[in-house]
Amino acid sequence: MLFKNKNILVLAAHPDDETLGCGATIKKLSELENNIHLVTFTNGLGARNIVGNRNNKIPDVANFLGIGKYNHANFPDNEMDTVSLLKVVQYINSTVDYVPDVIFTHHNDCLNIDHHIVYRATLTAFRPQFGDKTQIYSYYVPSSTDYNPLNNFDGNVYFDVVGYEDYKIQCLKKYYSKEMREYPHTRSIQNIENLMKVWGSEIGIKYAEKFQLIRNVF
Repeated sequence: MLFKNKNILVLAAHPDDETLGCGATIKKLSELENNIHLVTFTNGLGARNIVGNRNNKIPDVANFLGIGKYNHANFPDNEMDTVSLLKVVQYINSTVDYVPDVIFTHHNDCLNIDHHIVYRATLTAFRPQFGDKTQIYSYYVPSSTDYNPLNNFDGNVYFDVVGYEDYKIQCLKKYYSKEMREYPHTRSIQNIENLMKVWGSEIGIKYAEKFQLIRNVF
C-alpha cells in the first residue's frame, strides 16, 4: 500500500498518543509527500499531575515527525466523559475543513475513557456521506489498548516502518520522556520497540506498526 499526496488526519486524545500509536508511520508518510494534520483534544496536563502541559511539545513533535498542521483543544484530561459527544464532534468539524483521505484514530476498546470518546467522535464526525471515501484506521496505544483484557483490537493492516522505527523511539525519549516508564511496563521504550519487532515479524520484516481497518470504501 502506497499513500502519496494524500490528506492524512491523525486524531489523538492526548499529546503523545500520536507517537505511541503511529509515530513511525507518520514519519514515513510525511516523507512520501503526504499532508499530515494532527488534532489533539485534552489540555495535556495529565490526570496524575506528574507532567507539565504536553500541548507545549506539539510544535517540536510536529517538526520532528513531519506533521504539517496541528490543532489542540482543552477538554479535561481523562475526563472527556464529562463533555457531551456533540461538543467533541463539533470541535472536529470546526477544525477539519476538508475531506481526509486517511484517518488514524484510537481504538474503541481502549481502557482510557478519552481514547474511547475520540474513537466515537471520529466515526460520528466522518459518517459515510456524500460519497466520501475516507479510510479509517485504529491504532494501538500501550497501557490503554492492552490494559483492557477483553479488548478486541484485531490488527489487520501493517505499515512497513523499517528505517523509521528510531524516529518513534527518539520522539518518545526527547519530548515525552516523563510519560514513559521502566521496562517491563507496557509503556516503556523497550516494550514499544519490541512491539514494532513483533508486528514486523508477523509479516517477515524487522519493524512494523499494526492497525485495525475500521472502514474502507472503494
